[in-house]
Amino acid sequence: MPASTSTTSGALDEVLFTLGQSLRRLRISIGDESDFAYAIGSGFWQLVLLGERGEERISEIASALNLDISTVSRQLKLLQSRGLIERAPDKSDGRVSKVRLTPLGKSVLDQLVEARLAVINDALTSWDQTDIDALITLLDRFSRDLGASLTDPDICSVSPQIERDPEPPN
Repeated sequence: MPASTSTTSGALDEVLFTLGQSLRRLRISIGDESDFAYAIGSGFWQLVLLGERGEERISEIASALNLDISTVSRQLKLLQSRGLIERAPDKSDGRVSKVRLTPLGKSVLDQLVEARLAVINDALTSWDQTDIDALITLLDRFSRDLGASLTDPDICSVSPQIERDPEPPN
């Protein structure tokens, strides 16, 4: 990789790291924070997915979000304990259950999305529409290209070579 490409990639990586930090701080509480804090954090994307797709098997949610089934299952249990989702038997396979939003879950999701969009809109108040459109276009392109790169096993499997100090003699 040429030095300029490496420098550009490094700069982009720094920007993406900062963006990731900002997105993790985008936690907006609706109502009693103890009831919905988890939905706003790790479980938010499960709520979004269920809002878009309706009922889903846990394995389908894990696959769609690129997460381990045990992680998704743990997050869904917390969402269920807060009344945001419910389980229902899978009509095509009674051994499996599907999860779906409850009316409360739909209401909370709608409020969370509205609040997130308000924060994003606030961050963009000083931007002109041309810059906003360019940002959307370029982020979409980068996201698609990054996703395509991540399907290449040679790019995804990184095995850092770690030099270890020899064991000191006894």
